Amino acid sequence: MMRSMLVLGAVALLACVPVSANWFEDFDSYANDSSMHGQGGWKGWDNNPGATAYVRDDQALSLPHSVEIAGNSDLVHEYFGYTSGVWTYTAWQYVPENFQGVSYFILLNTYNDFGPYNWSTQVHFESATNLVISDFENASLPLIRGQWVELRNVIDLDNDTQSFYYNGQLLTTKSWTGGVSGNGVLNIGAVDLFANGASPVYYDNISLVPEPAAVALLLVGALALRRR
Repeated sequence: MMRSMLVLGAVALLACVPVSANWFEDFDSYANDSSMHGQGGWKGWDNNPGATAYVRDDQALSLPHSVEIAGNSDLVHEYFGYTSGVWTYTAWQYVPENFQGVSYFILLNTYNDFGPYNWSTQVHFESATNLVISDFENASLPLIRGQWVELRNVIDLDNDTQSFYYNGQLLTTKSWTGGVSGNGVLNIGAVDLFANGASPVYYDNISLVPEPAAVALLLVGALALRRR
């Protein structure tokens, strides 16, 4: 009964938001082991197919698939028209118990193949220290392995702020335009899932939505975890 009420609440919240404003990716419609380069708006960095990532069924928050970020993967998805308002970018991440290396989650306010680029968010996941680190401000939290964890960034373009949460805990709050590169613009330009030569990390149920749709998708993610 409680699950049904949560689902109905999530649907009601989503119904209040224009469909055109919502972006969601669960990788479930793609063939297993297929390259994401050229599928669903995804591509390798600088449109390089060698920087692709692959659809896998090894791990999945929503069955049957997720995307595996490993080795040479430097997977990009661009966005257009996100220049004002408050937005929540959510990605669910699975770091295996045997993870090795340093893997990155990045959001850019400006992305073009071969530049210019401007970074707003750069968070890395480090096996040697077992930490999640927001680069350039020394903010960190313990890395969680062996389970699905929510990455959530609340981006307020009207006030030029962002607040990044890892597993529900605040990691950092800072300027969006000045977050990493500095002198950026009020725009959500792209996500970059960068393996940096590390062993596999998996992502599923990635979304970019305005409030209150973010609350609805958070409920959907919680329900997916309860079903596992």
